[in-house]
Amino acid sequence: MNTENVTARTAARWGLIVALLTLPVAIVVGHFVDPGRGRAAGLALALMIGAVRAFWYLRRQAWFWMSVAALTVIHVVLIVLVPWSNKSFPAPALWPVAIADFAAVCGFIKLVEKLMSRNDGYSSPA
Repeated sequence: MNTENVTARTAARWGLIVALLTLPVAIVVGHFVDPGRGRAAGLALALMIGAVRAFWYLRRQAWFWMSVAALTVIHVVLIVLVPWSNKSFPAPALWPVAIADFAAVCGFIKLVEKLMSRNDGYSSPA
């Protein structure tokens, strides 16, 4: 289980790290593809980093990284295939989509964790 104490300073530090990691992706994709996809890519990456950080205690499990890879592929496909608007949106307008995406990612990881922990209880026949 995650026993790290989260303080306001830790949260602010992680917010800065996430911003510094996602900003170049959003700028590059926005410049070379289109601004709507750049915004979507930056937001998706930020949410993915947040989810990985939330489940960091699972980092030693191979299935965790395979789940993250599968979710990343799904996000890339959605960013490429969905027509994203080039209109500028205020941040609060993006929150419902971001919250739903974060909840779906965390729910998927939690589901896989539950399935994998259930499989750990079974012993294979000799």
